[in-house]
Amino acid sequence: MGRVVEVAATDTHDLRRRVLRDDSPTAALDFHGDDEPTTFHLAVERDDVIVAVSTWMQRPLPEDPRDTDVQLRGMASEPALQGQGIGAALLRAGLDRAHQRGATRVWARARCTAVPFYVANGFEVVGDEFIDGTTGLPHRIVVVDVPTSASHRPR
Repeated sequence: MGRVVEVAATDTHDLRRRVLRDDSPTAALDFHGDDEPTTFHLAVERDDVIVAVSTWMQRPLPEDPRDTDVQLRGMASEPALQGQGIGAALLRAGLDRAHQRGATRVWARARCTAVPFYVANGFEVVGDEFIDGTTGLPHRIVVVDVPTSASHRPR
């Protein structure tokens, strides 16, 4: 499967561009807050090649803010490797890291096509579907409480 490592924001840009921005060279790759001290970026490496990335930012859920919220942003996996457990492993590692940093809840603006992945990994869908202003695609908010170590959560 590979190993999960912490990386710089710029190391996430290639997959962000190819998977989240459909290879558009003009699409913004930097997320507001990428370089804040409370933000961390994880990647799965296989043979020194990054095959999945995720960005985790301390940011309250707008509809129900808590100081201990973390937003998961920009999660992307190589399309040819999707469905092989890499995304789930990256998600578990990020939840564990968020928990270690004091998070009690993680939330994301998930593309509707990705919602089943999040639900299968313990997230709940909240609120109505909306069109994301950056991608123009339908999204839903997904949320999971992280009261204990995420590695002990059901998969």
